[in-house]
Amino acid sequence: MGAGMSVERSVSLGNMDMKSKFSQDVRKITYAAAKLKINSKRSKAEKAEKTTTLRNNRLAEQQQIEELKKTEKQAERLPSKKEIFPSKPKSISDTSSTVLVRTERRWTLTDLLHCMGNYVNNQCKCLLSRPTAPEVAMWVRCADKGLQLNGWTINSFLLESHIVFTHTLLQLAFERFLVRTLTDAKELVLMCLYISYTYNANEISYPLRPFLVKQDRVSFWNKCTELSLAASRHMLMLNRDRSYYKEQLSQLKSLNISCTQH
Repeated sequence: MGAGMSVERSVSLGNMDMKSKFSQDVRKITYAAAKLKINSKRSKAEKAEKTTTLRNNRLAEQQQIEELKKTEKQAERLPSKKEIFPSKPKSISDTSSTVLVRTERRWTLTDLLHCMGNYVNNQCKCLLSRPTAPEVAMWVRCADKGLQLNGWTINSFLLESHIVFTHTLLQLAFERFLVRTLTDAKELVLMCLYISYTYNANEISYPLRPFLVKQDRVSFWNKCTELSLAASRHMLMLNRDRSYYKEQLSQLKSLNISCTQH
């Protein structure tokens, strides 16, 4: 009897173990199924969100394209600025002004020196032998070259502003001093050039030898001081007043004519 009872108990215990294992397996299976359902729902929701965002993006792109097409069509219909404000035709005065500016830029130092030489030629009408424009230009260039060769200057002094300055002094010199010979005319030209050097150049003083035509230094100094005092106002205006400088420059350029000698 005891053996039979022990067998029954062992069988009942085995059944209980099987039931507990089976219940555990069922619980695991149900838990895994629930997890799968939740994951599938999340994936479906994510897919739905992606599809909606893609649809929205496509719709926005299509709207932008349609708006761009509309703006392009409106721009094509609107008149251009040229049609609204047509460009004015260039008048004769505008074209002439541009031509004048172009011709003014072509002036060289040789042209300005020849203009100054023409002025000297016009002022020496009473002389039997009048200096030509190239001859006056040669006087100025020889004095400038002599200073360079002797080491007084490195670069040439001949610039547009200095030629205008010398021409202004020449106008006053021919008004104040008599010119009876060709030597007198050359003396005035080199005297005005000397004053221009001492006023505008870098050095404080320069040697008289390249500028002396006559050997009388006292008369040369007296004429230089007299002319410098008379022309001090004009010299200051040339350096300060831009309009006065332009006036003197245009006056010099107007002398670009062929002088006929008598």
